[in-house]
Amino acid sequence: MVCGIVRRGIAGGVLAVVALSAGCATWRGGQAKEVTRTVTSMERTRAELARAQVQVDDVLAAMSQLTVVPLEGLRPAFKAFTSQVSQTVSQAEAARRRADAMRGRWREYIESWEVEIDRLSSPELQAKGAERRQTVRENYGRLRDVARALDDAYQPFLRQLRDIQRALSLDLTPEGVRAAQSTVDLARKSGGDVRARITDFIAEIDRVMAVSPPGK
Repeated sequence: MVCGIVRRGIAGGVLAVVALSAGCATWRGGQAKEVTRTVTSMERTRAELARAQVQVDDVLAAMSQLTVVPLEGLRPAFKAFTSQVSQTVSQAEAARRRADAMRGRWREYIESWEVEIDRLSSPELQAKGAERRQTVRENYGRLRDVARALDDAYQPFLRQLRDIQRALSLDLTPEGVRAAQSTVDLARKSGGDVRARITDFIAEIDRVMAVSPPGK
């Protein structure tokens, strides 16, 4: 273990390289904080994504309920669906903000350790740091890509949920529900796509955070 750091690293070996060469005081005061902030941001993003996944399930369940309740249960079912749509929109936005913050933290992290690498006097350590540079950038790129894929998946899903909500607000009858069935089917499929993209995002975070701790 290097300088008592026990949090998981983001880029693996490069963190140990910087720590070993920059000195414990510099590492604790500078780069260690960047590592901690970056890991914390990823953990919070993962938690937000897990909440988003649960919310997708909840809104799909509320939507399905609209298609099976008797006439007397339609109004409370629609009220529940409307609430779930609002929560889904809010949760999607929260997940997007958290992912944006995580990517920003990654950029700061990359810039920070690249500065430390440039300060190294040992050609050997510089070479080791350079070897890791591409891995770090690839990790950032993958996180960026899965975040974009999730955002792309959310757009049609939210649009379809709103369309169902608007249509039934104008015609809250069994006939109105039947008329909206094609959009319900599309929303169900889009919801599955969102869940899959959330799963991909969480898996990518887990993959990056499974890198061995610095100096281990």
